[in-house]
Amino acid sequence: MTSVRCWSVGPGGRRLRRLTRTKGLAEATAAEQAARTQPPGRLWQVARVFRRSVDQALAKLAEEHGIVATVGFSTGDPRYAGGVPLVDAYGVPVAVVDPDPGRVRGEAFLLLAGLLLIFPSKADQHRFENSANIKKKHRTIDDYRTEYVETSVTGPARAWGSRSCTCATPQLVAKIQKAEYPAEPSDHMAPAAALFRTQCRTCGGRYEKPWRRTGSTPTSQTNIP
Repeated sequence: MTSVRCWSVGPGGRRLRRLTRTKGLAEATAAEQAARTQPPGRLWQVARVFRRSVDQALAKLAEEHGIVATVGFSTGDPRYAGGVPLVDAYGVPVAVVDPDPGRVRGEAFLLLAGLLLIFPSKADQHRFENSANIKKKHRTIDDYRTEYVETSVTGPARAWGSRSCTCATPQLVAKIQKAEYPAEPSDHMAPAAALFRTQCRTCGGRYEKPWRRTGSTPTSQTNIP
C-alpha cells in the first residue's frame, strides 16, 4: 500500500529540499496552532465528520505507524492542496488525506513531499502519482510517500452517529476495537479521542464534546453504529 516516487538528484539539491521542507512544516505547524485559537471552521467540521476515508486514515496512522492523530483545524489551508491535514498531539502535520494533484503548487509543493499522503483508494493513489502536474512540472521531487485505504461506502462517510447527545448528565461509552469502554466528559479532548466513537447510553446520541476513557476493561460488545 506504500509507494515512493524517486528521481536522481544531487546531494546539494536534496539538502536544499530538506531545508525547504523543514521550513514548510514549521510554517504549517504555526498555521495549525493559529487556527486552534479560533472557533472551529466549517471546513474542519466537514472534514472531521464527512470526508471520505478520514476515519480509516486515522486508524492506519495509529495501527501501522504508531501515530495518534486528529483532523487539523487548519483544514482548507492551500498548503494541503485541497486535502485534509492530520496532525499529532502537538499540532504538527503528519499526513494529508486525498490531496488534489492539480493543486500541488507553491507552498504545497515541498510540504507534501515531506508528509505521508493517504488516498481513499489505490486508484486515487495512482491518479496522484501519474498526474502530469506531478510527473512533469515537479519531476525533481524525490520522496512523495503515498499509501491508500479502501473505503466501502458509496456516499459520504459518517464518523459519528446520526444525532448529537444533549443530555445534562450523559452516560458515556467509547467504541474501541469493537468493544465498549466506560468514559466520561472531560475538560480537554485527548488526541486518541479522534480515533473512536463515543455514545451516550441515556439518549443514544453521539457525544461530540471532550471526553476521556475511565477504564481499560471492556463493558460489553459494542452496538454503536
